[in-house]
Amino acid sequence: MNKRPTIHDVAAKAGVSKSLVAQVFKSDTGVSQKRRDLVLKAAQELGYTPNAWASALRSGNNGFIGIVIADFHNPLFTEFADLARQAFADKGIFCFFATSSVFNIDGVDRIDPVPIQHLLDLKPSSLLLVGGLVDHTPFKYISEEIPVVQVLSSKGALKNAVSVRSNDDTAMRQILDHLITLGHKNIVYVGPEGERVADERKSAFVNQAKKHNIKVNIVSTGSTKHETSGLSGGLQALQSKPTAIVCFNDNVAFGVQDALARKQLKVAVTGYDNTFFSSMERISLTSIDQDKESIISQVVWLLTDHEALQKFRGKEIYIEPGLVVRNSTTKVK
Repeated sequence: MNKRPTIHDVAAKAGVSKSLVAQVFKSDTGVSQKRRDLVLKAAQELGYTPNAWASALRSGNNGFIGIVIADFHNPLFTEFADLARQAFADKGIFCFFATSSVFNIDGVDRIDPVPIQHLLDLKPSSLLLVGGLVDHTPFKYISEEIPVVQVLSSKGALKNAVSVRSNDDTAMRQILDHLITLGHKNIVYVGPEGERVADERKSAFVNQAKKHNIKVNIVSTGSTKHETSGLSGGLQALQSKPTAIVCFNDNVAFGVQDALARKQLKVAVTGYDNTFFSSMERISLTSIDQDKESIISQVVWLLTDHEALQKFRGKEIYIEPGLVVRNSTTKVK
């Protein structure tokens, strides 16, 4: 295996100092065009690219943003993380990713701190947490001065973090307004509990159901919020013969749709997140869109504007969502 070329190799080939090579890759100014061309030609011939990890460790804080994805299997979270990466790249800021890994000890979900600790060891200038984490112990010892923004979740135990999220009350009002207009009255909510986001979304449904004079009917999927729990929750919900089922997220809704297919029943189903799967013709799921562009815009603003971040530390910023209507919701026959 050939050794990866280093900055020393480029300097030797170009006949310049290591510091000059570093300056060429660090800035577009400060080096004459002749010497810059010499360095870039040597780098190209050697196949050299700057080692961002080494640079981060040497500098202690070189301005990169650490992005932690709460659940790599949730398509919404990975989509948001990539949108954030692109938005920061447009501003010349690069990002490193870590994915939380959850394991269960005596019935309690815990995060494996190692992947996140590896990211924190690189000393990011700021952190973006995508999705709700089951616990925040890996961040116990980070400096309170590090800017932290969370999206798609409440700030939880991180008291100085800013949370940017959709307004669940608005979302549930839009869903119930839509279903009632279609003639639905026997409506069941299917989703997880025990996690802050899950409990707050369920509470939003309960509040809106009462305002709409609808009987509150909840089916819990426990601590899980994927297709398999949606399937079991959907089968349980069907026992009350609902005309519509409101789901915690799209993944749960996909499981509920599977339950309907198995029972060969027609029941209106709504999701939450408007993931790209929901628009597929065979799924065609009515879902809540969380206005990704507006949320990412707020994130970039907060993590590039020190005064803005200080103003909103410890607070939550709500973005108004929108309902996307598809074939999964039809009129009561």
